[in-house]
Amino acid sequence: MEINLLDKFQGCLLGVAIGDTLGHPFEGKLRSQIFSYFKNFEEFLNSNSDLFRTYTDDTQFTLHLAKALIKGNGFNLDYIIREFVNWLDDPPIGPGYGCITSIRKLKYGIHWKQAASNSGGNGTTMRIAPVGLFYCKDPKALKTAAIKTSTITHSHPAASAGAIVIARAIAYLIDKTPETGFSVDDFFNVIISSISNSQDEIWKEFIKILYKLKSNLNMPIESGLIKFSQAGVKSPYFIEQYLGQAFVHPYTISTVVCSIFIFLKKLTSFKECILELATAGGDSDTVGAIGGSLAGAYFGLQKIPPDLIKLVKNNKKISRISEELYIVFEKRFLKGLF
Repeated sequence: MEINLLDKFQGCLLGVAIGDTLGHPFEGKLRSQIFSYFKNFEEFLNSNSDLFRTYTDDTQFTLHLAKALIKGNGFNLDYIIREFVNWLDDPPIGPGYGCITSIRKLKYGIHWKQAASNSGGNGTTMRIAPVGLFYCKDPKALKTAAIKTSTITHSHPAASAGAIVIARAIAYLIDKTPETGFSVDDFFNVIISSISNSQDEIWKEFIKILYKLKSNLNMPIESGLIKFSQAGVKSPYFIEQYLGQAFVHPYTISTVVCSIFIFLKKLTSFKECILELATAGGDSDTVGAIGGSLAGAYFGLQKIPPDLIKLVKNNKKISRISEELYIVFEKRFLKGLF
């Protein structure tokens, strides 16, 4: 079966925006609180569309990274920094501390090595989808680009590890389809190997958590989210009041693991998957964005319901940027012109 890669590129970036948009109104709320608002999320969405007016910095950053890759024909530090600084003029929607402080320093000429925040937050992983798409045929370059784009704003090893895992997951899923499916064992082998052979203790811990996730995929979604919502989080950042509740922590490892968990539990329908991601609880918009990138890469544009696409502001612009990224990718990796 021939894969339409343009369809996958567009599906992936629109998946980010859809998940981000749907999750935004629920950010910071417990999953139980979210579900107290409705019996059926789809019906709630149809009758309260005004609540879902915008995506957040997750999608903004993703699009700026895509533009940088387009302009630089791949990773180019100057273009990346320029686009990240341009994000300040959007203006940012609900930015995380690590991103906003780092980018402001970059704007005033501070070198990125000094500007980067020692944050393990999920701000690098939420934007990594374009790297996973562009370098889907080159795992080595993918890993390098994921690390470099992460460390510009987040110097913490958890941030770069999360970016690598999600970028590699996207690259894996881009040539898989719901019709053919894929091996979950193979999926985990690929993403775990992408951060193996490192002496970093946090990367080693991340691998152990991914193995634990793999062995717990039979859990109901609610139970799994309770189990993994604060995976890897240490004191003083661990939120004790949310023990035993579904509230996804903005720490990279927690967010990545919960996003992957929901995605793997909902492999039969993009809509079912994205609605579950957006109502995860806690950092719902970022779970939606990260999980949406996986679902979009797997299902592709043609399997995303048009009503969800129409819900997203600037959806035509997102589709166009996706196409431009694909064209540059095609010239470099499929036609050998670069």
